[in-house]
Amino acid sequence: MLPRFDYSVTVLVSVDAAFLAFQDLNRLLHRGVYEDASFVEGKPWEVGSRLRYVVVKPVKTTISAVVNAVSPPRAITLLNHALGVTAEQHVTFSPDLGGGTRVRMTVECVGEPTEFSQDVVQQAVEFLVKDALDTVVTRCNQRRTSSALPE
Repeated sequence: MLPRFDYSVTVLVSVDAAFLAFQDLNRLLHRGVYEDASFVEGKPWEVGSRLRYVVVKPVKTTISAVVNAVSPPRAITLLNHALGVTAEQHVTFSPDLGGGTRVRMTVECVGEPTEFSQDVVQQAVEFLVKDALDTVVTRCNQRRTSSALPE
C-alpha cells in the first residue's frame, strides 16, 4: 500500500496569486518533466473538467485527472489515475503567519501499481507532488520579481 504524501511550501504572494499560479499549467512544461499538461474536457478548473498530464520524468506515463472540487482561492481537489493507482489530491491555500501563503498538497493513493513496482511508483508520486508545488514557488517568485520592475 502506498503511503499518504504531504508536502507544503510558502510563497511570498497573496492567497489569490498563489491559487492562480497553481492553476497555470504552463508552469509544468518545458522542463523535461511533462510533455503536456492540458484540459481535455470541460471548462478549466470547474468541477467535472478533465485534465491530461503526459509525464516523461521520472517515469513515462499519462495521468488522467478530474476536478472534484474547487473553492477559489482556498482549495482544489483532483482525482488522478495512472499506473494502476488512483490518487486523491487536495491542494489548500492559506495565509501564512509569517506573511505570504502556505500551499499544502496531500495525496492519498489506492490500488496496486500495474506497470512499475510499488517503490518506483512511490518515488514517482513523491517527485511529482514536490515538483508541482516547487513550480508554484518558481512561478510566484517570477511574478514578484516582474511586478517589482519599473514600468
